Amino acid sequence: IAYEPVWAIGTGRVASAGDAQEVCAAIRTELAALASPQIAAGVRVLYGGSVNAKNVGEIVAQPDVDGALVGGAALEGEQFATLSAIAAGGPLP
Repeated sequence: IAYEPVWAIGTGRVASAGDAQEVCAAIRTELAALASPQIAAGVRVLYGGSVNAKNVGEIVAQPDVDGALVGGAALEGEQFATLSAIAAGGPLP
């Protein structure tokens, strides 16, 4: 499941890491109520909305944010490679 705030689409505005965590946790809680805690724990919840190499590390470090949905930052190869490395916790290219 991917969450992207409508106000962040194409604007360059990004939610704080805490806000992303809050919404992703709420999504996971609702999934647990609708299906089961086991299913909710197995679903990947992604945050999207002006994610870039400067903010991805803090966002994906949140306990209920399992990854990032990348838009415009994916159009620049070097930035995307750096962003991917940061998100994966690996060495920078």
